[in-house]
Amino acid sequence: MNRKLFNWISELVANLSDRSTTRHASALGREVIERYGCGHLNKGKLVFTAQDKLELRRRVREETGFDPFLNERLPDDRLTVAKHHANEKLAGKPVSEDYLLLNSPDGFVRINGEQITLQPASIMAAGVFCSSSGIAKVDHDVLVVVENLAIMSLCASFELPSIARRALWVYRGDPKTGSKTNVSRDFVDRFGANKTIIVFSDMDPKGLEIALTIPHANYWLGPVPESWQTWLKKQEVGNHEGYDTQARSMAYLKRLSRDGKLSKPMSALIECLQNERSSCRQEHMYSHKIELGLLPIR
Repeated sequence: MNRKLFNWISELVANLSDRSTTRHASALGREVIERYGCGHLNKGKLVFTAQDKLELRRRVREETGFDPFLNERLPDDRLTVAKHHANEKLAGKPVSEDYLLLNSPDGFVRINGEQITLQPASIMAAGVFCSSSGIAKVDHDVLVVVENLAIMSLCASFELPSIARRALWVYRGDPKTGSKTNVSRDFVDRFGANKTIIVFSDMDPKGLEIALTIPHANYWLGPVPESWQTWLKKQEVGNHEGYDTQARSMAYLKRLSRDGKLSKPMSALIECLQNERSSCRQEHMYSHKIELGLLPIR
């Protein structure tokens, strides 16, 4: 039994349970017949009688602990599934798609009604790598989504606007780490509707695109407007090569700006990047102690 098979059977037994159902001869349907001995092939079609459906429901409920007729939602995490079934992979999400990295500049992550102490004086920590599905409550008013992993361990070292100092920092994730971008996105979407969402990314087309596509995002955190040109022009900071590889992201930003979907400050930043053909990365913001401020996104 796997999740696809469970869902296929669930849809079958819940649909007109007191009548026969005909299905196209799919691989999943054939597997059901072979595995459970319910249903038969007739003129190239799969046929399941009301009795077949009743028997399938009984067999699957006995095997998994979940009732397919009730369209029960299988748990997302493997540990919960393991309580009911030998195949923990019935879980909705693989382990790699359930974990995210959290931190906070003040050293305390406040989730599930508890305050977790981070940032020990003896070592610089990137935060706590934890199961997203295990988080039911976030006791932070502000979430900061961070583009680059190296910045997570530096969150307590930045000079930040006051609103971001007690915020929960969430690593956006990337394909090279165990933290996936869809996990952080789902997390922010789940808890962000009634919170202030800030995106801290590189000051380049891709970084701004990330900011504009994070759910519920209110602000972008980056260099204050009066310093943009200075840092973009500065030889040891401004990165022209990085800008040139992000033409697709710039086209996306220009389209939104042209359509009036962005705030005036955000449109001004996009115009500045285009004029200077340069970018400023988060690591440079830290190394050069660049003053940071909040820019409304829309």
